[in-house]
Amino acid sequence: MKIEEVIKEKPHLQSPIELYGRIRTFIDQCKREKDRVKLDSDISLIDIVIKTFSSVFHIPYESLTFLKDEILKSGKDPIKEPTTLWSLPIQSEELSKEEIERMLFIISKPLFVFLRREGQQASFMENGKCPICGTDSSLSMITENNERIMICPLCEHGGSFFRIGCSYCFNKDSSKIEILLDDEDIRVELCLECNTYIKSFKETHYIKYKDPFLIDLVSLPLDIIAQRKGYIRRSPNILGLRIIE
Repeated sequence: MKIEEVIKEKPHLQSPIELYGRIRTFIDQCKREKDRVKLDSDISLIDIVIKTFSSVFHIPYESLTFLKDEILKSGKDPIKEPTTLWSLPIQSEELSKEEIERMLFIISKPLFVFLRREGQQASFMENGKCPICGTDSSLSMITENNERIMICPLCEHGGSFFRIGCSYCFNKDSSKIEILLDDEDIRVELCLECNTYIKSFKETHYIKYKDPFLIDLVSLPLDIIAQRKGYIRRSPNILGLRIIE
């Protein structure tokens, strides 16, 4: 389902879906550029990401070169640890703290995706976290075979997990998990043990939308309901948001 079609179907979610469309374009263009250009250093890859961000989000590249300087000064390696981008000490008179945090999150996204190897398979069974980048997941797909696939919001890796259970505290007692459903039967599983919630959608939704992160966004009202009930989303969505208001 194309972004334009989703917006027509869900006009009240136009703004976040349009932003997601840009983020998806950004990630895809970064992957193409990485494959096209012969890289001679990690800094070359950082350059690709910053230049592509500049192009997709219509921000002059000259206004973003300070990011590369801050990365070099930090002594961190965002290629191996993309989360280090989030803690760069950036101050701006033009951007708010929230806008800076959102920008750094979006810029980190392709770096997380680059951590994955083609065809890589690994489950979330060991500790409930993404086996590639160590992130908690708040999104899962239920397959036609009634198996559960957790989906990492950062590197986008999908791996198996227990059909019923909280990936945060490993509560597997179905009597301590409550269910909320929206009008598309996308569900939120509320863990009564640790106040965490996880969204789940059926494989038929994936066939419709072709994108788990788009499914996450079209069901944002479920996040609002769950959070108003006091439940916590442990990982961000594709826009970098954990708290939905």
